[in-house]
Amino acid sequence: MTFDRRVLYCATFMVLLLIFNPLTAFAEDRFTSLDERKVTLIYYGSDEGSMKNVHFLDGTLSGLFEHVELVNLDDVNAEKLRNSEIIVFYSAYEIDDQKKLNLFSDYEEFVLGIGDGALHLPQFSDWTISGKQSVFSIGEKKLERPMEILKIKPAEQMEVIEWGQKFEERFPVILKNSAKGFVDFNTFDSERRFIFSKSLFSLFQLEEPEIHPAYIRLEDISPVSDPKQVSETAAYLLDKGIPVYLVIIPVYINPETGKKVTLDDAPDLKKVLEQLVSRGAYVISHGYTHTYHSTETGEGFEFWDSVMNQPITALAADESVAKIKSRDEFSILEEYGKYLRSLQQIESQYTKNKLENSIHSLTNWGLPPTAFEAPHYAMSSNGYRVASQYFSAIFGQMQVSDTDWKVMTAPLFISSPAILNGMTLYPETIGYVNPDSLDPIGEVEEVLDEVAEVPGAVIGGIYHPYLGMEYLEEFVSLFEKVPNLQWIELDQYPHSVQTDYVRISLPGDGRILVKEEFPWQTKITNYFKDNPVEALLWVIVAVTGIFLSIFIVYIFFLRIRYRKQLFEERN
Repeated sequence: MTFDRRVLYCATFMVLLLIFNPLTAFAEDRFTSLDERKVTLIYYGSDEGSMKNVHFLDGTLSGLFEHVELVNLDDVNAEKLRNSEIIVFYSAYEIDDQKKLNLFSDYEEFVLGIGDGALHLPQFSDWTISGKQSVFSIGEKKLERPMEILKIKPAEQMEVIEWGQKFEERFPVILKNSAKGFVDFNTFDSERRFIFSKSLFSLFQLEEPEIHPAYIRLEDISPVSDPKQVSETAAYLLDKGIPVYLVIIPVYINPETGKKVTLDDAPDLKKVLEQLVSRGAYVISHGYTHTYHSTETGEGFEFWDSVMNQPITALAADESVAKIKSRDEFSILEEYGKYLRSLQQIESQYTKNKLENSIHSLTNWGLPPTAFEAPHYAMSSNGYRVASQYFSAIFGQMQVSDTDWKVMTAPLFISSPAILNGMTLYPETIGYVNPDSLDPIGEVEEVLDEVAEVPGAVIGGIYHPYLGMEYLEEFVSLFEKVPNLQWIELDQYPHSVQTDYVRISLPGDGRILVKEEFPWQTKITNYFKDNPVEALLWVIVAVTGIFLSIFIVYIFFLRIRYRKQLFEERN
């Protein structure tokens, strides 16, 4: 065999290896490439309802585009428009700031208007609106309730992406041409979010992803969880090659006695978790105690005061909490701002303490967390800012109000919404198995079918280990029927978790690197904090040792003096 032929064979082998190597194929499928065009999402209206829609749009767009900037209309200027390759404009309200609207007159790139107010843009000035009309379905999807839309007559030839239907009549709901598009929604509740998310691929001429990323979280594992149930449910998933996400609360607090139970007090469960992690299970930090004040661990909240329905305002569990004052209670705006900043400092310190305790305790137990999930997904925007200093990945949904925890949303794609301050969101999209439901699996299946119709949408769901195996096989079978489903392996994505003393790195190549550098003072402090009885015994031992040492020294000096006296008497 000549040298040239050997080189040819080697090159051919390498090419075949690259083509058929499953790891290479996985890497190509794993990352959904983001479009590089610069998108500016401009919104008008800052009420709670508008902002919920804005955060949904932001999350959805950031799951498809690499560069998304969120801008209030008040902050728009000519330079921002010049730097935008796509403008998405959302408003449910009439806009009376003509000076701002005029800025859009010279904009020649693609504009997508969403909501009634967007039709005030100059791009839509030649459209005719002839009242409103209710439709009962959009495309092939029947709506839960009739939806009111505008009766639009575009001035030029438009491609209708989705039609609304009322009996035999139909009306355009989502339409576009090469320069502009319009979505006749004001909100993204229920089925609208599926219709809208699916339409984006046509609106922006994006290539539809072929796979659905997916995950199952085993939720609310605490020191009082049944080790057998945790072991059974997790092992079932692992045996089927499904990644396991263990959502762990490190400390359980008995609401009646206040007694803390840690994983050190639950050696059987701890051993099970260690074995699961050694088999590749991922740990998600679910806070530290999953409770605030006297609520029960797992039932209560931790990063939101659910009783007062407001952000955290007290560091200690036994501190009384007052309702946060309103702007009307301050005569001077500066005083109100100062008051809010003082509360935010308390919330920040509280959140830091809780997150650091969670990361440190889990890591010390050999269960290093790789991501975060806020209990009940409840957390203020300031809380997210603090959490982003520790975690780069977060699971669940987003609370998008600082005054009401029930205002939540989640995009259908893996994304990085601005409110999460750099954290990547792995959204929960299909809910959980609710044993109190008349049809626990059927309810999940109904939502899953809708999510699966959106290209690239995450199939993300929850299963509670306390249910045992009763519903798990059926739950998993729902996932398995989705074509081109691909389980999310978090260690294939670059992420990190860090404090001043711990750094957990996921370089994205399958490794999880853990580095701990606790100062000895911290180790002693933590040890005493976690083992107060042993600490007291050690203090007693130390005090006894000191007095014993003093006694021995005293005896030693007495003997020296005695020998000295004997020596002097002999002389």
